[in-house]
Amino acid sequence: MLQLRSTPSVLILGAAVLFIGVAISACSSDAGASPDQPIAFSHRLHVENEIDCSYCHEYYDRYAVAGIPRVSVCVDCHEFMEPVEPNPDLDRIFEFADAGKEIPWVRLYELPQYTHFNHKWHIQAEVECQVCHGDIGISDRATRHMVYKMDWCLSCHESQQASVDCVTCHK
Repeated sequence: MLQLRSTPSVLILGAAVLFIGVAISACSSDAGASPDQPIAFSHRLHVENEIDCSYCHEYYDRYAVAGIPRVSVCVDCHEFMEPVEPNPDLDRIFEFADAGKEIPWVRLYELPQYTHFNHKWHIQAEVECQVCHGDIGISDRATRHMVYKMDWCLSCHESQQASVDCVTCHK
């Protein structure tokens, strides 16, 4: 019978392999990916109508995350608009609202759990949305424009003279 020993070096090696695997899978999402959303949302149309990112992403300057828009935010604007042509996506917004349910948006960006990112800090440092989210405003579908990898974050921190101390971003 084969017997495995749990020596410290075997445990460390196993933990390192696991960490690397998680890091690769969590951070290597493809730029340009456009996951299926419950409603076809066009950032482009909203930008063309001069709707600021902060209107829909209402927590962007107060919390660690910007927030995924609530259905009530969509309804606040769209209930007063007459669609130029029938739009099943607009109908779905009201179906969610009438049912008292939130739109089950699929997140575009999610950082690994071992990282600590605070959206509010970046806003306070006057980092523009496009620096981290790319040309999201040209998308007719919610599209991932950036891939967040540690070297990308580090180079930005270095160029902005922000802390590159490991505990700034890692728990």
